[in-house]
Amino acid sequence: MEISRFKKLRFTNCELRIVTLSLTKRLLTTLFFLCSFVSFRLTAAENEQRVPSNISNVTVFLNQAQVTRVAKVNLQPGLTNLVFDKVSPFINLNSIQVKTESNVVLLSVSQRNNYIEKEEKPSFIKEIEDTIQSLNNQFQLIQIKREALQMERDVMNANKKIGGDNSGVKVEDLEDALLLFRKRTVETGEELLKLSYAEQKLNLIKQKFQLQLDDYNGNENSTAEIVVTVKTLAAVANAKIEWSYLVGNASWKPFYDVRVKDTKSELQLVSKAYITQATGESWKNVILKLSTTNPNESGSKPELNTLFLNYHLPIVINDDTEGKKVKSVMSVSPRNINSLANPSEEFGAQVKLSDGIASAQQTAVNIEFTVTSAYTILSDNTPHQVDLTVNNLTVAYAYATVPKMDKDAFVTAKVAGNDLQNQVCGEANIYFDGTFVGKTFINGTTSDSMLISLGRDKRIQVQRTLLKDFSSKSFSGSTKKEMSTWEISIRNTRKEPVVIVVEDQIPVSADKEIEVQMINNGGASFDETTGKLTWKLLLDAEQSQSVRFSFEVKYPKDKIISTY
Repeated sequence: MEISRFKKLRFTNCELRIVTLSLTKRLLTTLFFLCSFVSFRLTAAENEQRVPSNISNVTVFLNQAQVTRVAKVNLQPGLTNLVFDKVSPFINLNSIQVKTESNVVLLSVSQRNNYIEKEEKPSFIKEIEDTIQSLNNQFQLIQIKREALQMERDVMNANKKIGGDNSGVKVEDLEDALLLFRKRTVETGEELLKLSYAEQKLNLIKQKFQLQLDDYNGNENSTAEIVVTVKTLAAVANAKIEWSYLVGNASWKPFYDVRVKDTKSELQLVSKAYITQATGESWKNVILKLSTTNPNESGSKPELNTLFLNYHLPIVINDDTEGKKVKSVMSVSPRNINSLANPSEEFGAQVKLSDGIASAQQTAVNIEFTVTSAYTILSDNTPHQVDLTVNNLTVAYAYATVPKMDKDAFVTAKVAGNDLQNQVCGEANIYFDGTFVGKTFINGTTSDSMLISLGRDKRIQVQRTLLKDFSSKSFSGSTKKEMSTWEISIRNTRKEPVVIVVEDQIPVSADKEIEVQMINNGGASFDETTGKLTWKLLLDAEQSQSVRFSFEVKYPKDKIISTY
């Protein structure tokens, strides 16, 4: 018995030695690789120099941006790897351009990610994280209390039966039980309501802190690093390194404000821009330039290749779909038949406001706005408003009305086309006399004049009336005649005279059996092609004026024509 126990002990000790040797071997291997990694990092770090760089200016295109950074560095003779961190993870590596001084030779540019080294968080971010953790603890306490109250309710509901099956309940005992149930039901209900209210308040507080923390994490989560290898023959002090790159997740969108004080003042055209970026790096106090250029668009002239003309041969493809053979015929060139050896391959597969004025410049291929003051555009994917230019334009104001469609008079402003040629196409808000009256679209690509409606003027009253005494319907053989006379009355209740353009129309025949004849155009200019009538009237202050026009329609009496 003792011998058996001794053998078992020896066997256990042997296993222990084997396990110990195995763990020791693994530990030594791990230490070896760790030392090798540290040695490699130290060796690489001997030639590396981390260089802080600041974003000096940004050119924002319609769907991306070019970021320019500037750094100052002291260089020792030989090769040096300059490491620039905190850059956007959406950087286009092929777009990197580096400028150095004449005594610094640029050898290479590369990109890498650093997931190990991170800067310590600011104290206010740590306080926010601590606050959120404290709020989460309070949420847990609320949940514990809620579960306890719910359990108490469940116990009361499970013990509603009072007394035994064979014995009754005394009245005083029943009253005490009901009083207890009612009291605890009300108390637990009130406690649950208070917990829900407290939870809602805590949620609102947490959302604010969480948004602040998400904003910080969104701006500081970049692990991308750019390594620039340079060579110097001698030591260089305070060498300037300027480098730029294209980055995605950035854009700008133009929009305008059209402001008119009254019909005696100039029209003010305020051009603005919404700049949105989520590049992972914040642009703080940078000079902005907005451009309509597409940096991805090739500037090379396309070349014409020889166009060979050949016969097309029909190819029949049998498609067995759900047991039904379907033949499809297509036409291909003989030199493309080989590509159809496998037909399945061919066919299968919040606005944030900013201030500032910019200067606009139109080049041969694009329009650029250079903002004269520095801006901060955070990487928050939120539109930031930037004011660009303010132009005071001389325009021709007029009043117009189309009483057949709308009985109000409209104020219009006619802008010359050459006054809009430096503008980018975009939507515009219209303000007349300090009141928003609608929207329009600014088209900077046309040389035609632009008519902007500034809204309604209720002080000009318009009426359109069918004069029945001068209108009639009659028959002549198989023909029916309809004569219509309309009167348009306009009253100017303003204290000054106005010139108003009045538009109306008569129908135009679309069938040779239907005849339309103008009887009296009332002094209007008449377009026979469109049937449009136009009057230009001068209305004195607090005066009225009327115009009439008449026309006749003839058509077969057994036909019904459309309403006019």
